[in-house]
Amino acid sequence: MPAGSPQKMEYAFAYGADAVYLGVPYFSLRARENEFNLEALHEARKMADEQGKKIYLTANIFSKNRKIKPFESQLAHWVEAKPDAFIMSDPGLMMMAREKYPDLNIHLSVQANCMNWQTVKFWKESLGVSRIILSRELHINEIKEIKQRVPEIELEAFVHGSICIAYSGRCLMSSYMSHRDANQGVCDNSCREKYKIYSADEPVEKSDFYLEDMRAQGTLYQLSEDEHGTYLMNAKDLCLIEHLREIWDAGVCSFKVEGRTKSLNYVALVSQAYRKAIDDMVAGQEFDPKLRRDLDKVANRGYHTGFMIQQTPGAESQNYDTSISRNFSQRFAGLVHANDEAPQDFLAVEVRNKIVPGQDCELIYPGEKIFNFKVGEILDKNHNPTDSAHGGAGTYFFKAPGLPKANYGIMSLKMNSQEVGI
Repeated sequence: MPAGSPQKMEYAFAYGADAVYLGVPYFSLRARENEFNLEALHEARKMADEQGKKIYLTANIFSKNRKIKPFESQLAHWVEAKPDAFIMSDPGLMMMAREKYPDLNIHLSVQANCMNWQTVKFWKESLGVSRIILSRELHINEIKEIKQRVPEIELEAFVHGSICIAYSGRCLMSSYMSHRDANQGVCDNSCREKYKIYSADEPVEKSDFYLEDMRAQGTLYQLSEDEHGTYLMNAKDLCLIEHLREIWDAGVCSFKVEGRTKSLNYVALVSQAYRKAIDDMVAGQEFDPKLRRDLDKVANRGYHTGFMIQQTPGAESQNYDTSISRNFSQRFAGLVHANDEAPQDFLAVEVRNKIVPGQDCELIYPGEKIFNFKVGEILDKNHNPTDSAHGGAGTYFFKAPGLPKANYGIMSLKMNSQEVGI
């Protein structure tokens, strides 16, 4: 699971992840939204050891000259934190790391776009890579052949989360349009934005079709394809929870989820769903369709199976209506904590979205413990009655007799039919 912060790592572990990937700014693909410094890395190592989990450190940019020296100076500090593996892309940086630390465990990042068995063999034999995180553009039959040709390599594949319209993480649109480099983790999500289409029949002194970037009106881009919607490049989210057995049988040993910038709600619910799906698979049980519905509770752009199952995704893989992740059945309400200050029969909730009395809620704890209740009396942090609770205002107390007061609880608001999918 993704760990965009130490807290997200805690929730990922609590809800069933076996491992997390995390990184430090400047060398990771999350240069801006990243709370991991060296001290946090050591704390992450300690927590993982206590729970029998693994941490993978991402240093997976393709480096320009100016970052080579800083990488060399930082490497020793990262190694001291003892991550279970380094996730890397740049062969030059890998060579530097391997020369200094011959026994370093290196996983090849999806950024390297490894797509064939000969390339897998190259990475293994030339730089001693132990695991390949496969390109998201591969079909399951291609993965099978890779494993058959290079059986000694470990394979990891993304099974859930946002995906790029261009090759995974290497898109140049952001850099071209707003000078924000996706390779540095600061993608502006140009592919999610709204564009206006002009044709030769409209008052534009150009021929063919053109796109106007509505963030910079008057800026036109020639379009050679005939598309049907305005969000031309807005890929739906990947979801392969129903196909884990096929992917496992193809030779994949590690299932990976995208989302270091996603919410704690996303981390918890997606972790729990895939944990249950994996456990059922190992136990030889049939896939539980409820798990697919559980994933509808978190924000998404609609789901599809990408290249893994279909090989050549068509129009059904795109969301032409909106770039906003609002296709969900529940809204993240807050985090439930075991707070000694909570009055008897009240839950302490760190509120993330507005909550008012009368709303239907779902409370989830690790281990598939689910409780439903209706919001009643609300107290503010000073235990004074209030008619609403607001995100960002800290902890509120909600009357909920009989519900557990434990850490890592997720409180969600159930949305009505008018709100779902808007």
